[in-house]
Amino acid sequence: MMKSGAALFVMLVFLAGCVSSTTNIADPGVAAEVSRLKQLGFRHVTQTDTGTQILRYSGPINRSVECRRGSGGYAPIQARSQTNAGGFQTVKLDAYLRISPASGRNQVRRNGIYIVTIRERDGGETKLSGATFSPRGQGRLPGGLRCRAA
Repeated sequence: MMKSGAALFVMLVFLAGCVSSTTNIADPGVAAEVSRLKQLGFRHVTQTDTGTQILRYSGPINRSVECRRGSGGYAPIQARSQTNAGGFQTVKLDAYLRISPASGRNQVRRNGIYIVTIRERDGGETKLSGATFSPRGQGRLPGGLRCRAA
């Protein structure tokens, strides 16, 4: 179970190593990735003097994460859906990303953490489950759901 205080602590630890600067080193790959993520609802936090951009997101799951069950293909999932038992399932995403220039032209390096939390309400009972993963990894949730960065 992830609490908002724990998510805030993770964000503070993640951002502790980042240095804020007004120097603007433009990298086409970083700029394109930041633009894509901002269109998905990510917010800019800061930029380092080496051109690394720090972004965060907290809200309903969006297209920056894809999930699958079993051997099916990865695809975006709905933020709210009905369960088989007639209740509702709400999926939330918290993400903190560091987008840095990579060695190749227009390439970027993504570091950070994605936290997917699922809240299921069936009648008077509420169940929470969650998973964390890096931009190059995947998280596994109960019921065989696997998620990864898109």
